Amino acid sequence: MPAEKRILHLSAKSPAATTDPGALPPWLVLVVDDDADVIAVTRLNLRQFQFAGRRLSLVAASSAQEARTLLEDTPGGFALALIDVVMESDDAGLLLVRHIRETLGDRKIRLIIRTGQPGLAPERYVIDHFDIDDYKEKSELSAQKLYTTVRSALKSYRDLTTIDMARQGLEAILGAAPRMYLHPLDSFEEFYSGVFTQILGLCHLGAHSEVRIANGFLALFNKDDITIKAAVGDVRLDSSPATLRENFTPTETVIPLRIRDETIGMLYLEHGQPLDPLALHLLRIFTGQVCVALQSLRMQMELRQAHRSAIQMLSEAAEAKDANTGEHIQRIVALTRRLSLALGLSPDLAEQYAQASQLHDIGKIGIPDQILNKPGPLDRDEFSRIATHSAIGGTIIKDGKNFGIAREIALYHHEKWDGSGYPEGLRGEAIPLSARIVSVVDVFDALTHCRPYKGPWSVAEAVAEIRRLSGASFDPRVVEAFERLHAGDQLGDLLQ
Repeated sequence: MPAEKRILHLSAKSPAATTDPGALPPWLVLVVDDDADVIAVTRLNLRQFQFAGRRLSLVAASSAQEARTLLEDTPGGFALALIDVVMESDDAGLLLVRHIRETLGDRKIRLIIRTGQPGLAPERYVIDHFDIDDYKEKSELSAQKLYTTVRSALKSYRDLTTIDMARQGLEAILGAAPRMYLHPLDSFEEFYSGVFTQILGLCHLGAHSEVRIANGFLALFNKDDITIKAAVGDVRLDSSPATLRENFTPTETVIPLRIRDETIGMLYLEHGQPLDPLALHLLRIFTGQVCVALQSLRMQMELRQAHRSAIQMLSEAAEAKDANTGEHIQRIVALTRRLSLALGLSPDLAEQYAQASQLHDIGKIGIPDQILNKPGPLDRDEFSRIATHSAIGGTIIKDGKNFGIAREIALYHHEKWDGSGYPEGLRGEAIPLSARIVSVVDVFDALTHCRPYKGPWSVAEAVAEIRRLSGASFDPRVVEAFERLHAGDQLGDLLQ
């Protein structure tokens, strides 16, 4: 189905935009007074009240204690409270104010004191000692003044809510940024899912918390195709970006995803009511950050691929030198990955070790062919010469951020746990873990395959030899993990 028709179909399912104030959630106003007539008059005077396209919903409490229950059952729901002072006690209303501000910690609700006995609660004292927003004597609250007082209080509440929403939105954006920029490169689907969750959260920050996303998706453009990366609702697209229409209703939001001058995708949302303008603004800021993060991740992917290509080219150079090296390298990579995971390393670090292990014997490029391919045992001078391949490998691979692991493997994979190895005679944990892992892997593969000077050993014989050398040549912890692989039959398939 063309994308344009599909989006039109989705839009038809959403309620049409409306300016009917009855369609928007009302302002919740709490009236606290032990005089039923005062409550009735307040309802009568405010029955037609509207502000910002929303009507009032008055909730009455005949005592401060009843009001406390209502407030606790409706956390953050009331925009305004009109509070009498003298109820079950001479200061019940004032104690309610203190409870709201200090115990409940609600700083946004607007609190207006209304009293018929100002002598018991002098205006200046109350204003100086209690966190209220207005003080009115009941005798002065005509219908017009009540209207003005309520409207002013709701405007203040709306502005405070907008500021708080902006703060929450910016905190959400700033909090999500590190996760986006530092996201693992091998789990892009989780990246898109996480981004879409943050987007939905920003939509719900609006003044109308009842607004929900009926249908929506985050999609990327790939030549003439659209690929949905994350979605809510029933969304399917089988078309090209060119068929998407440009005009949308107030209950739809479409934000293009752009990197420089290229439109790489889009965000599409359907909602029953128009989004709050500030929520929409924050949404645009966040999607801009998403695009920057995507550009950063793309560059990291390109750098990682370039790094792998460089390692592959160097390993191929080693293969050209030694006829046994090609398949040997691929087995080393696979077993290094498995052994690293068996040791509890993260998949990302295990993969780094595996890729870097390809260059463990790169230094053999500097060893004469007649020594590398000698059909019998090496004499002392020949062994000394071939032992220099570790140092040669360390020289070929310059130390640095991108090749640091490959260099330490090439340089130290012939070091031994007891300090009798080469080239530096490192001992124990002074040997990098990557080199300790490849040391075991390299010996196992050499033992179980033909060499110019020997035939292959069985897996059992090779494992027994590695066990024998545990604590001398090899790190015992690495050997234990290696034996777990053997017990789990994770070695034999590499020999096929």
